[in-house]
Amino acid sequence: MRLASTPLWRRWSVVRRTSACDVSAAERADAILLHRLAVRGLACRAGGAHVTASGHDGAAGRNGERRGLVLLVEDDDALADVVCELLAPLADVRWTASAEEATARLGEATWDLVLSDVELPGASGLEFARAAKAAQPRAAILILSSHASFDYAVEAIRAGADDYMTKPIDPARLIAKVAELIATTRERRARGRESVLAIGAHPDDVEIGVGGILLRHAAEGHDVAVLTLTGGEEGGTPEQRARESERAAELMSARLFHVALADTSVGEAGATIAAIKRAIDEVLPSTIYTHTARDVHQDHRNVHHATLVAARGIPRVYCYQAPSTTVEFHPTRFVAIDEFVERKLELIEVFVSQVALRDYLEPELLRATARYWGRYARARYVEPLEVIRESDVGTETGASAPAARETADAG
Repeated sequence: MRLASTPLWRRWSVVRRTSACDVSAAERADAILLHRLAVRGLACRAGGAHVTASGHDGAAGRNGERRGLVLLVEDDDALADVVCELLAPLADVRWTASAEEATARLGEATWDLVLSDVELPGASGLEFARAAKAAQPRAAILILSSHASFDYAVEAIRAGADDYMTKPIDPARLIAKVAELIATTRERRARGRESVLAIGAHPDDVEIGVGGILLRHAAEGHDVAVLTLTGGEEGGTPEQRARESERAAELMSARLFHVALADTSVGEAGATIAAIKRAIDEVLPSTIYTHTARDVHQDHRNVHHATLVAARGIPRVYCYQAPSTTVEFHPTRFVAIDEFVERKLELIEVFVSQVALRDYLEPELLRATARYWGRYARARYVEPLEVIRESDVGTETGASAPAARETADAG
């Protein structure tokens, strides 16, 4: 039977039957529910976001609450269609058929739930669960399997899953479990929510230095803000560079504070400290990223010194590398960005006015730089940081910057 051309309610019955389950009265009720969802035009699309009948991706649910965002990994397209439509009232579902493709998509959004089959072509669902937990530690993971064995369930939990369900799937139980796990993810993020502020003298400084780290913060549900202190007028028109900064901030899910200090003439006191302090008072960050003092660009050095004055009460302060950083740069924290390196390169491409002029923005060089620092950590791509201050004192949650896979002394 060709399921793709079969009505939804019949497809559900076939899926249940292929799982050695008779079609009961309860299942017929399930089919009616699914048929109603189909009539409402709710659907899931492979490779894209679920779109509601109103045409809005990620729209708010009832009572204005944000809809959940679910990554579904299922190689049976008939079952995937049914699950997508069943979950449509709860969440926007993005479907992929393999663990490899799903792993590549982990960094594209902040997922509220990862829902994966165990038996997949290529890498298994359990291998994918481990990758998902590493990329988004607070996102709940639900594993589906036709194996009812206790050993399989234990293995799934060890891989990082929050729960395990066996096929055939009971619709009411699946809906309840998905709602429960989305709530679990949001509770974790609320408990561990961190606010971070990245400070740069010019448009693109922050994205070059900690673009991957900021994407990782956003994926973990943290509040991300960027402070850019000049219009970068010495390297292009302020209007174009402002538009580029705004677009980059959107891609990082970040708030952008843009100040118009004079490019190449940023001081280390007065107006610079005041601008940084205003942003700190607005954002209330627990972590700050700024320029290193070991830099040949005077604006970078002065922003570093001004930040240390303005951020006296911030528990965690780190310094990032820039193309103008000297060989004296001495990082001792190395943050893995394996899942985010390609998205970082997309951020850099937004700065069209600079990509055309600056050799140091070539993707090959940026990737090679991150690969070089990976030698100090158990990761392929890394962004390095000097540690000015690293403490949980002064924070209510004890939330920290993204954990480095391994921290070593570069010297």
